[in-house]
Amino acid sequence: MSTPLVSFDRTTAEDDPFRWYHVQETFAPVDARALRETFPRDGFRMVTRTGMAKSYAMYHRPLHPVDDGESGTTGLAVPWRRLVAEVTGPAYRAAVAGLTGLPVGDAPVEVNVWRYGASCWLDPHVDKPEKLVTHVLYFNEAWPAGRGGDLLLLGSSSGDDVVRRVAPVANTGVLLVRGEDSWHAVERVRDEAGGLERLSAQVVFHRA
Repeated sequence: MSTPLVSFDRTTAEDDPFRWYHVQETFAPVDARALRETFPRDGFRMVTRTGMAKSYAMYHRPLHPVDDGESGTTGLAVPWRRLVAEVTGPAYRAAVAGLTGLPVGDAPVEVNVWRYGASCWLDPHVDKPEKLVTHVLYFNEAWPAGRGGDLLLLGSSSGDDVVRRVAPVANTGVLLVRGEDSWHAVERVRDEAGGLERLSAQVVFHRA
């Protein structure tokens, strides 16, 4: 049996300001480096919305599933093909279910990658009711303090009500359990970031 790519061995369960899990050392060092160095760079499109309840701007590429009849893994490097195969497979589902207690065994799953460049952001929001849990994985080798881009875990719908900040540092991640009070946002990436992009992937389990 092959060793799992994704590890939850160093995971801390948190209840403030809502239920979430902070994952450290998600990958073995050699795998973390391979994924970081081969992070997808093509196939993204800008998604943006302003002037509504949840405004945002970022670059998005779906990896699984896709609606155009083509594989979302087309053109992906081998480490990323391996990651998509694992997080859509039964062992990873069992690990998430065991950690969270959520019924994800038969839940539809989607996998996406995201790039936040200068002035990209995501306003405070609660995930849609059809979502069960979202695993966010980070791939920046380092993220300088004060450049924006942090995940903000909020005590309310106010972007100023920041309870916890999570920097998007490589080989870490979070699992966010969807709830009526699970307000969160992504701080705007500041222009002075010098071309630095916030790189992440998401694995989302939906209610069946």
